[in-house]
Amino acid sequence: MKNLHRLTILYLTLPFIIFCMGWLRLSVAIPLVAVILWAVWQLLKQRSADWSALHFSWSTFYLLLITGLWVFLSGVGGYAFQNWDHHWRNAVLRDLINYDWPVVYSAPEQGPIKILVYYVGYWLPSALAGKLFGWKFANFILFLWTWLGVVLVIVQLGFKQKTSALKATLFLIFFSGMDALGSLLFAKDYPTLWPPVQHLEIWAGSLQYSAFTTQLFWVFNQAVPAWLCIVVILDLDSKLSEKPGQTLEITQKIFIWSLCFFFAPLASIGLFPYLLIEFVKGINFKNPLKSIRLDFFFASVIIVIFSYLFFSSNTAAQERGFQLLAIKDFSAFFLFEGGFLWLLLAPLKWRDPRWIVTGILLFIMPFIQLGSDRDFVMRASIAPLFYLLLMAGEVVFQNKSPRLLRYILLTLLIIGALTPLYEINRSIYRTYQYYFLTGDNQRIQPNSEPLTHLAQGVAPEFEHPNALIADDIQTLKFMDDKISKNFIANVRQSLYYRYLAPR
Repeated sequence: MKNLHRLTILYLTLPFIIFCMGWLRLSVAIPLVAVILWAVWQLLKQRSADWSALHFSWSTFYLLLITGLWVFLSGVGGYAFQNWDHHWRNAVLRDLINYDWPVVYSAPEQGPIKILVYYVGYWLPSALAGKLFGWKFANFILFLWTWLGVVLVIVQLGFKQKTSALKATLFLIFFSGMDALGSLLFAKDYPTLWPPVQHLEIWAGSLQYSAFTTQLFWVFNQAVPAWLCIVVILDLDSKLSEKPGQTLEITQKIFIWSLCFFFAPLASIGLFPYLLIEFVKGINFKNPLKSIRLDFFFASVIIVIFSYLFFSSNTAAQERGFQLLAIKDFSAFFLFEGGFLWLLLAPLKWRDPRWIVTGILLFIMPFIQLGSDRDFVMRASIAPLFYLLLMAGEVVFQNKSPRLLRYILLTLLIIGALTPLYEINRSIYRTYQYYFLTGDNQRIQPNSEPLTHLAQGVAPEFEHPNALIADDIQTLKFMDDKISKNFIANVRQSLYYRYLAPR
């Protein structure tokens, strides 16, 4: 257990190393990987914080059991019901297995060169395993990879909040905004509070601050690495020290943030203001260069630049701007999705810059438009919601606040817990229905014909009836609808294809 932090560093950096070797020319990839490996080696050499209090016990067993069940019910690996978004995530994994890297769908001498341009980093270890041993093994590795990532998050979160990992697990699973009240008071037709399997998150239409369970069940590839980067940045100073009593350089936190940018660029945007706070707290203004190490800084720049050059090959996210919202709709959304909780923490946290930044971000994010959909609101909010969880956890677990404040806070959290409960209940219901109530002759196999469009609009509890996994898209190659533009791009004129892509 003493090496959990080192394992976290390897967990976060391995996919980028695989990406370099598969998506860049060897003449570019080899020196870049050498720089990254040097930075990783320097991090691994640091002396870990004392994790001696963490030893295998019944508490550890329950931690592994609960997190394993949570990941199982998320649908990752295909062992339990998968929500609609898994159609696309399964397609990405399958194409990473079946195609050479980078994934090229068409490359005529003239005309568009279409390739997969997406933040694929999270899938790369499992996709590599799938190239060797097939689809089912890749999904098994993806399940284990996600389980490991969640455990690493939970243990470090518990250590940060000075509580048991078991309590930290339950807090992360059930933390959410009060979607139930929003659904009860403002939703027109869907969702409603009965039956208790509906997707409460969409009560405000296109606006959504996803609960952590919802993030895992729908966008695990962005959520898990973003959570992990956040807890590392939060606790980096206490986890590592080059010499006793010496503060770790801020550039190592920038290095971790750059990895978040590689895995989940939208989430990294929400995390960036907190990185600035850490920078201001950690830098030596009398001698700024003393707080900077060129190896970590150079490695961070490499990760950000080469990730950006690849992502920017896809023009789907070029639409930017602000969107006006009705005051009534925005006010209800902000207050129920975290505003009440944030305001409740004001008497204790109003001097904490993280509390201030959290409120500002949650307030302005609904107005920001990036791309053709509202993904920015849902994914950039991962970081401020995580910090809101941390501040709420300090009140719940450390018992240093007034009793009345704790009771009110717990009431809000109990109401919010309905959202993840509904997500979990839907997965249990559909999984049980498939395994025990659906006969073999009734089970529908995933579509084997190439699709060009994927229908959307069915309530999640009715999605792909009599089927467990959401796997209708066998390959993204033939997809030609609006959402597919987020995954497929014409890269002929991009800097990435012209100067970096392997030939």
